Amino acid sequence: MPVPNKYNLRPFIEAPLSKFPIKNKIDLQTIDFSLYDDENFATRKSLADKIEKSLSTYGFISIINHGFPIEKIEFLKSIAQSLLELPIEEQKKYLAGALKSDLEDRSKSLGGEQGSGFKPKGYWSMKGGVEDSITHYNFNNMQHDRFFDLEYNNYPEIVKDYLKEIAEYYRFLHNDVLRKLCNLCDIVLEVPEGFLFDNYFKTFPGNYDESGAGPGRFMQYEKMPEEDLKKVDNETLRGHSDSGGFTFITSQPILSLQIRDYYTGKWNFVGHKPNALIVNIADTMEFITGGYFKSSIHRVVSSPIDQQDYKRLVLIYFSKPKNTAVLDPDLLNSPKLKRLGFNKPKDWEKITTSQWSVDKSRLFGKKKVNDTKGDEPNLVLMHGRLHERWHQAEFNFTLEEAEKHFKVIKLD
Repeated sequence: MPVPNKYNLRPFIEAPLSKFPIKNKIDLQTIDFSLYDDENFATRKSLADKIEKSLSTYGFISIINHGFPIEKIEFLKSIAQSLLELPIEEQKKYLAGALKSDLEDRSKSLGGEQGSGFKPKGYWSMKGGVEDSITHYNFNNMQHDRFFDLEYNNYPEIVKDYLKEIAEYYRFLHNDVLRKLCNLCDIVLEVPEGFLFDNYFKTFPGNYDESGAGPGRFMQYEKMPEEDLKKVDNETLRGHSDSGGFTFITSQPILSLQIRDYYTGKWNFVGHKPNALIVNIADTMEFITGGYFKSSIHRVVSSPIDQQDYKRLVLIYFSKPKNTAVLDPDLLNSPKLKRLGFNKPKDWEKITTSQWSVDKSRLFGKKKVNDTKGDEPNLVLMHGRLHERWHQAEFNFTLEEAEKHFKVIKLD
């Protein structure tokens, strides 16, 4: 066992709730997983009915009573805090990629977005020549024995000492919370329960391409200089959609996460529920459902004044389907989608999870994509699909329509 306080472990101090009145705040549709019952279809159907509108519009929900002990989550936050406090010279020994996104050799590296290890502050380019103020550490292969292989993985000492605790959390999210959520989505899509999880997310020991997976992340936001905040219009992480399947984020009280309103296009703050998981739809689930589920557009902004002296620390799991999964609705064969007219658009090329996730992650911190004057990045056309779709209720987001509103970069 590690020596007590060997790594200066201590409780992470969350910010108090802000006393500033916030008008543009949304209460996400919340589902209580203590009501989920494998033996009672009626209760599962009730939960599925509650989330369908959110999945097909905003792309965000909240899960309470998920079943993972709060004291274990708090301990993981203390580990994350100490890990992310390591000085930059120590972080350089365990980088996920290069020091800057624009310096990555993407033919060899997954980069700071998906590679195992640290993404240091200043890795991503933002607007006006500003660089990000975020430090994060990615974990890969958590669902496999390779996660514990100290010869294969270059881990900092603190990670080595707490691999079991880290794996326990991310395996619970994948095999319990994700499985249940997939079953509810099966009910929404009118396919047999177990279809999504078994065909896209199930894990097969040692078979990495045929297993659902995704990086886990400890992520910490630090206060950005005032002059930089002005240049980026108060954004600390610009609006974007995630590339994977479902993203799971620990809820925390700092008012900084915003989602783009599906109906008005305005940004709304996401409220806090203690020990809840905030879950959003990502790109591959949008593609697998032919565009019925919406990959959410979200961003992070500077918090209210009374919270700005606190750091924002989140534990994230970017679950994604198996690498070989074809991202279109044909395999799903959903009666619901056929009835509603959600089919594979004619422009979509045949692509897999691996192709999409690697190609999109290469764009996130690129200056030519992100250095724009408005909220939106320049859009990139990949494999017949726009790398992000800024959905609007009355806006048909085809390539033709997108080109009327956005600059679209076409990759060779």
